[in-house]
Amino acid sequence: FSFIVRHLRPVRPLAISRWPTKALALDMASSVFVLFAMGLWIPIAGGIDNGLGLKPPMGWRSWNLYDCMSPERIITDERMRAAMHAVLDTSRSLSGKAANLKDLGFDEISMDDGWQQCNCSTRQDEDPTLPTCSVDECVGGHCSWHDKRTGLPMVNRHRFWDMQSLVQYGHSLGLKVGSYMNTCICMEAGREPTHYEQDVAWFLSMGFDGVKIDSCGNARNVTAWAQLFNESGKHVRIENCHNGVPDPSTGFCPMNFYRTWGDIQPSFDNILGGAYSLLTYTDRADPLSTPGCWAYPDMMEIGNFNGADPQRYNEEQSHFGLWIITSSALILSFNMTDVEVMDRVWPIITNEEAIAVNQDWAGRPGTLVKAYPAVGAPSFQIGHGSCGAGAGVQGWKLRNGSLLAPGSTEHAMLCVDGGNPLPEEPSISCPPPTTRSGQVNCGLPIRNCSTVPGLWKYNATSGLVMWRSTPDSEPQCLIALPQELTQISHVTAQDLLATKRSVKVGALRVGDGERRQSATGLIKCRVPETQAPSGTVFNLTDSGELFSEFAHACLSTAPMNGVELWSKPLSGGKVAALLLNVLSMPQSLSLPLRDVPGLEGADRCSIRDLWGHRDAFAHAGRLDVTLTAHASALYVFSCTHGFAAQLV
Repeated sequence: FSFIVRHLRPVRPLAISRWPTKALALDMASSVFVLFAMGLWIPIAGGIDNGLGLKPPMGWRSWNLYDCMSPERIITDERMRAAMHAVLDTSRSLSGKAANLKDLGFDEISMDDGWQQCNCSTRQDEDPTLPTCSVDECVGGHCSWHDKRTGLPMVNRHRFWDMQSLVQYGHSLGLKVGSYMNTCICMEAGREPTHYEQDVAWFLSMGFDGVKIDSCGNARNVTAWAQLFNESGKHVRIENCHNGVPDPSTGFCPMNFYRTWGDIQPSFDNILGGAYSLLTYTDRADPLSTPGCWAYPDMMEIGNFNGADPQRYNEEQSHFGLWIITSSALILSFNMTDVEVMDRVWPIITNEEAIAVNQDWAGRPGTLVKAYPAVGAPSFQIGHGSCGAGAGVQGWKLRNGSLLAPGSTEHAMLCVDGGNPLPEEPSISCPPPTTRSGQVNCGLPIRNCSTVPGLWKYNATSGLVMWRSTPDSEPQCLIALPQELTQISHVTAQDLLATKRSVKVGALRVGDGERRQSATGLIKCRVPETQAPSGTVFNLTDSGELFSEFAHACLSTAPMNGVELWSKPLSGGKVAALLLNVLSMPQSLSLPLRDVPGLEGADRCSIRDLWGHRDAFAHAGRLDVTLTAHASALYVFSCTHGFAAQLV
């Protein structure tokens, strides 16, 4: 329920209270809820002036474990205290000495949704003594977790008998304690008034140290929250969950960290998609993720993955590596009291060398550099190419229900596999274009015809290329979708206030140079065919070109994306690099060290393997790496620079 609600929030301007806003930013193209960037009326540049979050935040938050979907998944006083004890547990060792998570930096324990008392029974907060409220009724303004007389938050006393006592207990253990506001369960939407002043007053009276401000209710003006906290004199760590991004024109940021991804899931595809969501903010000449104002996808799912090792371990370690290299907040969210789970993930989350990379700052967060072509089958996919280019573009054929790719011979027949269509939101096989790799192809895999199921058909009249899994199944149509990623949209407060209802959309460059992501996949065919989307119409020429006027390109064979290179500059001239195998089959790569930003023209490099806790060695300027399915390798390079190009 919460997952659905958080992904169906209406896109609308914030309710402007007495706190004026300086800028509201809107990214309509993004599937992530990057809605509005707000600034105070006081001219301030950089992050909010509370002195917090100068390094990527660390801690634990309850939501991925306690999402209120069942009684055993509800956050309570006892479960918060258990999490506090877990980060102080010294029964495990690190480098031969007793250690705990708090001393490594995981020192803030935070609750998420479910602590509040709703005025009605909802799906994730059922109470037979209260009237039932549907989602529509909550959206319509019938749900509230504030006292009608005082406007103060109401606490569910069955779950938290004394909230202030809980916070004080955390403080007595040397921990910080975080809360959660503008809730999604029992969302106060519609005409429900906001309670900024009352919420902040209650928050301060409880003694909390940090807050996550969600975007389901009406209290979405993070600037108003920040102003009230600052006026109180208490420094509060503010997490902004889908209420905005930093003002790109001034850099003002009324929060310490902000979300770029939807609710995270414990799957490799979802984790990778979350990392990709950062690139709009990190892969820029002027990154929007900086000390005091960090972009991050969401809490981590380490400890929550299913499946068996070693792949599960590889995926969770790669998840940690992506959050490390991108300077993301390291917020745990698994059952730390489960001894078996903690034993399994302990080597991952206590890697001090990796955490040091995350906490280091040398002017830029880490970002994706490029993806290397895959090796092994399937090693090709459908891409977009220039018509008339010959090999790889000319030679598409329909034969006996198969769509043969260019380069097929009688001894090596290559067919398009419609049985493995591109996901609705391309992720694992489709990295976004980057500053250093501006053109990306991602499409249906091309495999040996003997392994490809289904039947292909081309309708010359309609231009549709259709695939059926069986002769009687509903057809799906091939579609080509070019997407220009050079700009995102934004609006200004002046535009919004002047027009009230409509806004003038301006352009904000995502990064340097043109970026293009060319996707080719399958969608449900439209009936009648005359209503088919333009992207599904192709012209099969006599030379075997499949031309898409919509994409302004001809389909081509392209290498499948394999190992990805992510990189981050470190202090002292060092550089960190993450090599990530995004495929479910082993990959080998001989990495040219000159591909790593900052290593161009280096003379000699010492290389540290952070996963293996040992030194690594390059030969003739290359580092050879073999990675199993979804595995990764994390390195730190320390080099000298001169005129020689040889790296050893």
